[in-house]
Amino acid sequence: MISEDDSYRLIAEINTAFTPAAPINSKDLFAGRRREVEKVIGTVLQPGQHAVIYGERGVGKTSLANTLFDFLVFMGKHNYQRARLNCAHGMTFEQIWRGIFRQLTTTIDGEEVELDNTLCGDPHSEHVREVFQAMDNPSIVIIDEFDRVAGNGVETALADTIKTLADNSIETTLIVVGLADSLNQLIKEHRSIQRAIREIRMPRMSKAELVEIIDKGMAQCKGLSIAPDVKDRIADYSQGLPSITHLLAREAALQVARSLRSYIIMPDLDYAVKESVDGQLEAVLEAYRLAVSAPRGIHFKPVLLACALAPKDDHGFFYANSVTEPLRLITRKPTFNIPAFAFHLKGFCGAARGPILEKRGKQYRFIQPIMEPYVILRGLADGLIAEPQLSHPPVGSNEPEQLSLLSPSAFPGIEL
Repeated sequence: MISEDDSYRLIAEINTAFTPAAPINSKDLFAGRRREVEKVIGTVLQPGQHAVIYGERGVGKTSLANTLFDFLVFMGKHNYQRARLNCAHGMTFEQIWRGIFRQLTTTIDGEEVELDNTLCGDPHSEHVREVFQAMDNPSIVIIDEFDRVAGNGVETALADTIKTLADNSIETTLIVVGLADSLNQLIKEHRSIQRAIREIRMPRMSKAELVEIIDKGMAQCKGLSIAPDVKDRIADYSQGLPSITHLLAREAALQVARSLRSYIIMPDLDYAVKESVDGQLEAVLEAYRLAVSAPRGIHFKPVLLACALAPKDDHGFFYANSVTEPLRLITRKPTFNIPAFAFHLKGFCGAARGPILEKRGKQYRFIQPIMEPYVILRGLADGLIAEPQLSHPPVGSNEPEQLSLLSPSAFPGIEL
């Protein structure tokens, strides 16, 4: 047992260490992603190189960009000016650069001047180059959420800017962060910029990387520890998304601190699952309810759960036949054919149910990546599945890291 004073201290430390609603902005709390970090740093240190960081929502793209400066300082690179802009829907090329240049300065006649004041109205790529050329120090510029401005001509103007910055060896590095589709369009706008662009894909995190998040967070909480099986399960349930790891670890740890204890065990994780799906993920809950609501006898819940548990490729896509095995185990039927749930898959892709899935060719994918772990957590909280019914490859194994279902005898036998 711990004292009430220690409990309050722990609660503060837990909320600082585990931040599901905000990107990481400190190297000390940043976990995994070593290859991606090396690629971004290598880009910054290479003259004429710029980077695009892309991947699904929620995989940690912004956290990587945020912690870049910490890594550079750690390496002894202190002389960079830096600017970071979150794109808002409908922003123009000029608005983007005014927002960036308000964060950067240069010295003119002995006085420090914001670069925004040196940018002309209705600028094009050459105007941006001229402003950067007047700077005293090299700079790093992060343009985040680029997909929010794609489609209004910004791609072409930014592609032109990357080309002129690279061609003139300007001492600045642009790091553009967003979804794959918008960044592919950026590169298509100017094929000649491909030599100046380093594409850095952010896949979902491995189980070992998610465990590292927990270990780093726990190290910030003096006196708090966690059972190995709890840590293992949190990583499994997260389905590669670090925000879910932060959420489950935080809620389980807070439950322990409130109970004046210092060791996290499985019942604390059970509480964290229920608290997460009922209280912390309300926006996702509403989307889930829309997707699974149905007249009596039409069971969308087990089909959606089977989709969440289906094996997927590196981009989150799965085939309909990948749903058959988890659905067979959930419903306890000896065989399952695709026509039996094709109606459900089609419904999940329609406006009446969100849509919650998208279809590309013969493959399906959750539109919101966070929905996938949510559906599994919802299934655990609602009793559609239970912890013993899930298999979990150990950390460091070469087995697939997707959750899979075990014995059909443990399931309640939902009829479809």
